[in-house]
Amino acid sequence: MSQQEKRPVRDPLRVLHDEIEAHEGFKSAARRIGRSAQVLYNQFSEEMPHYKVGLLEALALAAPLPGTGFVDAVCEQFGGVFMAVPTSAAGGDDVLQAYLDIIHQMGDLSREFTEARADGVIEPSEFSALQLRGRRTMAAIGHLLAELETQVQEAPAAPLRKVGG
Repeated sequence: MSQQEKRPVRDPLRVLHDEIEAHEGFKSAARRIGRSAQVLYNQFSEEMPHYKVGLLEALALAAPLPGTGFVDAVCEQFGGVFMAVPTSAAGGDDVLQAYLDIIHQMGDLSREFTEARADGVIEPSEFSALQLRGRRTMAAIGHLLAELETQVQEAPAAPLRKVGG
């Protein structure tokens, strides 16, 4: 049995449905994308298989929502995680803080790993906690790299030297 079969992943459309209901409701979401509320609701219905939410429509519905549940669930389908990257240039303190966040996350991951292995058995709830902490650690590393990327510059060209002369 593969890892994908062992670990259940969330259905992105179900997550999007729940986020729409919790945040703004179908009437408001439908208005945003130029649909009627009933048509949009039918697109999410399993009992109406001829209606489906398309990818571009799902993205348009998910983009203004405050959470990232939809994109998180899409990433889970591929065994990955979503990580937002900073959009503004980082300062030296931002990079240092990002580095310290990695150390903090690694410490928490190490502690949880040690506690989970203490009895010789890693239980499903312990593994879930380790997965979450591991994802947070990966996100912290990605954040550091994104912060550093905002500081990348081309090195100034060295002046040409005359040869033999």
